[in-house]
Amino acid sequence: MPHLSGNFEHIPDSIAAILGNRTGMMDELGKSRAQVVLFEDYVLKIRPENGWDTEDTKILRWLAGKVPVPQVAAHAVQDGMDWLLMTRMKGKVLCDPSVMEKPTLLLDCMAEALHALWDIPVENCPFERTVKANLANAEATILAGRFDASDSEPETFGPGGFENPMALLEWLKANLPPQDRMVTHGDFCLPNLFTDGKRFTGFIDVGNAGVGDRWQDLALGWRSLKHNCDGHYGKVYPGINPDDLFRAAGVEKDEEKLRYYILLDELN
Repeated sequence: MPHLSGNFEHIPDSIAAILGNRTGMMDELGKSRAQVVLFEDYVLKIRPENGWDTEDTKILRWLAGKVPVPQVAAHAVQDGMDWLLMTRMKGKVLCDPSVMEKPTLLLDCMAEALHALWDIPVENCPFERTVKANLANAEATILAGRFDASDSEPETFGPGGFENPMALLEWLKANLPPQDRMVTHGDFCLPNLFTDGKRFTGFIDVGNAGVGDRWQDLALGWRSLKHNCDGHYGKVYPGINPDDLFRAAGVEKDEEKLRYYILLDELN
C-alpha cells in the first residue's frame, strides 16, 4: 500500500494498485479545497464528490492532446469521496523565483498559455464556465453557507467595499459585461502554469476550465502577476509590470472587465 503523510484509509483499489509502496507528502502550497498528495511521478487529489469541483477528471480527459495537462492515471468515487490520480507535471511553476527573475520568459509563457487555450475550437467544448455558470455556482455556495471570505482581497468587503457576499453577487448580476466565448482555464494563476525554462509546458488545476470570456484568465493572470511581484508573497520583483501581460498577449487593457472578473473570482 502507498504511504501517505495524512489520515487516509480505504484507498480505492485501482489507485493503490498504481501507487504501490510509493511514499507521498501533503501539498500545503495551493489553495485548493482538495487534499493533495504529491508523489515523485503522480499527484493524488482527494475531495468530497460534489460535481463542480470534481469535473476536472472529465476536463483533463477532454483537454488531453489539445494542450499540455496531466494524464488521468486512475479515478474512483468511494464513500462520497472523489479520488483522482494523475501524472505529475514536469518543470517549474511560473512563480518559482528562477522564473520570476526572467520577466521575458515569464510573460512569454503566460501569453503562450493563453493562446494555446484560445486556439481550441470553442464549439466542441462541453464545459460551461460562463459568467452565468459562475454566478449560479457562487449563489449556491453562499446559500449553503460554504462561502469563505478569508482569502478575499482586503478591499472587497467592509468599509469602501461590499457589505457582504450576497451584495457582491447582486452587483455582479446587475453589471454583466459583454462576453466573448473562448476556452478558458478559469484559475489562470502562476502556480498553475509550468515551464521548462525555455517555454510554456503545461497547465494544472483545470477544474474551472471551460467556455468563458478570455478576461476570466486575463484578469486572474494580471492579479497573480501583481501579487507575485509586489511583495504580497514576501519578495518584490521590480522588473515586472503586471500590465505587460496585455502587451504580451496582444490584448488591449480593459479596466472594467479587469475589475469585474477579479470580483467574480472573489465568489468562486
